[in-house]
Amino acid sequence: MPNAFAFSTLAAPEWPAEVVIERAAAFGYDALEWRGGPDGHVPPSLSAAQLAALARRQRDAGLTALAVTAYSSFVADDAAVRRANLDDLRRHCDTAAALGAQFVRAYEEALPPGARPEALYDRLAEGLAAAAEYAQRVGVALALEPHADFARSAVAAPLLERVPHPALRVIWDVGNAYAAGEHPAETRRRLRARLAYVQLKDGMGRGAAWHLTDLGQGAVPLAWAVWSLIEDGYTGAFSVEWERAWHPELAAAEVALPAALTVLKRWAKQ
Repeated sequence: MPNAFAFSTLAAPEWPAEVVIERAAAFGYDALEWRGGPDGHVPPSLSAAQLAALARRQRDAGLTALAVTAYSSFVADDAAVRRANLDDLRRHCDTAAALGAQFVRAYEEALPPGARPEALYDRLAEGLAAAAEYAQRVGVALALEPHADFARSAVAAPLLERVPHPALRVIWDVGNAYAAGEHPAETRRRLRARLAYVQLKDGMGRGAAWHLTDLGQGAVPLAWAVWSLIEDGYTGAFSVEWERAWHPELAAAEVALPAALTVLKRWAKQ
């Protein structure tokens, strides 16, 4: 089965959801990574009727939903805050199920100053296990995105080991791990067995010097990541993460997304 090519709607915060679908199909993409949260295209406040209409429009355009990205996190000291985040993640699971998405993106925000990731593993594992159980019940899976203090697989993998639930998988954001200083071969080795899908962004520098570039114009070994996974039998999706919602100075989505897909298809054919 061919790998699906998707993009995150983070790329086009100014487009209505209907325009996202129309242009994704016109550009030649297969799937969408829908941004959730209060500022995304598919906030959990959408009604069942609105979600059904969006799913129908998506299907009619020949597209599928890869994931809904939530911003729920379990790093807070306050148990009540963690419970509220669990409720939020469950609502995103309901949204994903209504759209026919495979995954709900979960992530962990930056830790409080002085905190060490390993000191919070039990807390994070408890939240993720509860969310994974609910996700499985409604027919989706969680996909943990290693992010911020968890960007390196060396930090994220022990957390995954604490939650062996089949409905908890992991995203390989190749740019995130590279910018954090981890070699892609190391990231791939640690995450491959639990891989949900792959996010692709390019850039130069590492750490505080990291800055984004067009896909294929940076230093991230994205081509290697793509072809090595395909060579290994990976049949999951590759999703372009053009972070224009956070970086409005980047090229507009109508320019960047078609160009990125051309590059991605060339890498996949290699």
